[in-house]
Amino acid sequence: MKKLVSLICFAALLALAGCGGGAKKESQPKPGEEQKVIKLKFAHSFPVGHSSYKSAEFFIKRVEEITGGRVRIEHYPAEQLGKMKDLLNLCSQGVTDLAYVPPSFFSGQVPLSSVMILPFWTTATEGTEIFTRLVQACPEITQEYLKYGVRPLYVSTTSQYDVGTVKKPVRSPEDLKGLKLKTSGGIFDKIAARYGITAVTVPSPEVYEATQRGIVDGNIFSLASVKGYRVDELEKYHTLGLRLGGYPAACIINEKTWQGLPEDVKKALAKAGEDTNRKHCEEWDKLTEQLAAQFEKQGMTIYRVKPEERPKWEVPLKGIEEEWVAEMEKRGLPARKVCQEYLKICREVAK
Repeated sequence: MKKLVSLICFAALLALAGCGGGAKKESQPKPGEEQKVIKLKFAHSFPVGHSSYKSAEFFIKRVEEITGGRVRIEHYPAEQLGKMKDLLNLCSQGVTDLAYVPPSFFSGQVPLSSVMILPFWTTATEGTEIFTRLVQACPEITQEYLKYGVRPLYVSTTSQYDVGTVKKPVRSPEDLKGLKLKTSGGIFDKIAARYGITAVTVPSPEVYEATQRGIVDGNIFSLASVKGYRVDELEKYHTLGLRLGGYPAACIINEKTWQGLPEDVKKALAKAGEDTNRKHCEEWDKLTEQLAAQFEKQGMTIYRVKPEERPKWEVPLKGIEEEWVAEMEKRGLPARKVCQEYLKICREVAK
């Protein structure tokens, strides 16, 4: 009888051992049992050395640290797995598990995220907090991505864009009227038009030559891009804090990949994203001030927009958010709800 009871207990233990799901077994291995490594791919368009490349490297390192090496991410920068315009589809199809997607380049697919371009905040720290809170407050934004089989893992921004010019200093809205400036298209052009700027489309590789030859009077860029395109060699004047459009980005993850991960790994990826954003914001805003000081030493005049001057710069922009809402509502999107929440968060965060 004792032998029979022992056999029944043993069989019950075997049955219980077989009931656990793969993810649970993987997250809680037996002592001495080797844990399976989860391998992911991360693709983006930025070259080695770019600030976004460094952010991706930091994220990958943090994931490995938090998971104790259980998750390892293969890094594919500089369009190694595909062009920027294809990254959303590549992530959707599972060619890559993770990818950087700037909404300004995917306004047809994730249009609601483009609200972050609107000029109601200044620094990377402000923009990233606003975008993060907006995604949390508006599930409609996440739904845009889920339609393509991906979800935003973490979101961020650079600082808003400023104006750099070769000959004419810009210290008031009136100084912008009639200037031919390189812009980034879309909403950026609408913002520029409010100030009487003539928007000029210039391919990135041709920015330096177009500025040098006078095809444009200057460029609408962040200071990091000014340095990257070397136009600090040509521009004599630059604004800082002007708000001519923001540059948001989302680090997306394939939804099937996400749903297949154990809960502790999901939390580790989210935590690594938070840490990455914190570092990105600190370094971007610090770099902006360092570049401003460097450019001034080179002879460039930097005009810093003071808080008390903000109202005069906002006058030409009055109602710009309504243009965005009207355009989105034509496409049947819940734009007003998203925009109202966006403006509310901006009022709470932006200085």
